[in-house]
Amino acid sequence: MARKIPLPRLTRRQRSARWQRERRQQAVIVTVFSAVLFFVLGLVSWGASSKYYTDNLKAAMTFDGRSVAMRDWTKEKAYELSRFYVEYGVPAGYENDPQIAEQKASFDRGALNTLEEYAILDKQAKAEAIVMTPAEIDARYEEDFSQFRSRHILITLDKSAPDQAIEDANALAKATAIRDQLRQDPNNQTLWNQLAKDYSQDPQSAPSGGELGWVGKGGFVPQFENAANAMAIGQISDPIKTDYGYHVIQVEERRGPAQNDIVKRWLASKFTEADIKWHSQHDLLRDLFTKRQQATVVSPVAQVHVAQIQVATPRPVGGDFQAFTDQLKKVADVGKALDAGTDFAAIAKQYSEDSATKDNGGDMGWIARGMITDLSAEKELFTLDAGKVSQQHNGLTTTTWYKVIEKSDSRDLDDTQKKTITDSAYQYWLNQQKKAHDIVRLIPGLEFE
Repeated sequence: MARKIPLPRLTRRQRSARWQRERRQQAVIVTVFSAVLFFVLGLVSWGASSKYYTDNLKAAMTFDGRSVAMRDWTKEKAYELSRFYVEYGVPAGYENDPQIAEQKASFDRGALNTLEEYAILDKQAKAEAIVMTPAEIDARYEEDFSQFRSRHILITLDKSAPDQAIEDANALAKATAIRDQLRQDPNNQTLWNQLAKDYSQDPQSAPSGGELGWVGKGGFVPQFENAANAMAIGQISDPIKTDYGYHVIQVEERRGPAQNDIVKRWLASKFTEADIKWHSQHDLLRDLFTKRQQATVVSPVAQVHVAQIQVATPRPVGGDFQAFTDQLKKVADVGKALDAGTDFAAIAKQYSEDSATKDNGGDMGWIARGMITDLSAEKELFTLDAGKVSQQHNGLTTTTWYKVIEKSDSRDLDDTQKKTITDSAYQYWLNQQKKAHDIVRLIPGLEFE
């Protein structure tokens, strides 16, 4: 039988010492664990807050020293992309398809341009106490996003006919006869099918009784759209003349913004009707300031007779750096030729990529203020003496050199010049405002326009 060996018994002091030692060890372990835990949680919290700041609060740009947050840019980009998806038929769920990556990238810059424009419009409207009423905004919203379904019969004009007056009269007479037949029974589908098949010269709609489907603002040429908007449902129009010929139109149905695919996509993307109307408000302001600027065109004015050399400078996209470097070499070659004193017209004929002026040695004709929207180039052209060549002007996608051929302190504007100034009036004014309001773009890669 094995003998039991008694274990030594600890004294009360020893037991107390061991208990205190174990408590200290536990305290150390808890302290170290807590420190590590708090450190990890701190890193996670810092990372989350840093990402939140970068994605939301960090400035995308400054306007008169005031920051415009990154979240505003992200929201505007998402808004514009939603419209793009509908207009280009991108189904929900395919927004990240690589095939549209390049198109999507262009909205990075476009959204920032929109924020710049809206900041300017808001500032100018406030300065002039201009307020768009809710009724005006609602009307614009309805105008922009309501749609109508229509059908038509088109009689085209032969542009090569020797007597255009006779050609026009014959087409009008044919369209008028079709109108008269349709007015006898406007909603007779069989009649529409037969007349469209026999007479309509629109190859897309003729086989379907002239049906054009649902269309909103900007879907047709202005003459057609204006006539359709003024018509009652079921009415047969008088012949409406456009560049395509004479149209006999019937509006079959109308529907409001809520049924517009673009509006539905916005709402499904968590935008609100108020977000859409906020854009409508700025569309109204844009129209107001456009009309104001167009009304300021006067004649005669100071003008310069100018020639140009213009070379495309595309950004490297999709890893294709060869085209980019080729164009950079061309820019360098033009610069060397100008420095060497080579004739400007000869360089333009050899290198310029502007098809409208290349063969004429770059001759752009007479230029008045407002005809080109590059303000720095315009300022230099009206400062240079005749015979002098400008510095190199670098745009986002082009590089341009100018030569002043002759100058006039007072010269009448011709109709083409007036149209150019009128068409460019708003953008010209907007560019002036951008310089006046000290806009600084802060998103990497989008710093320059």
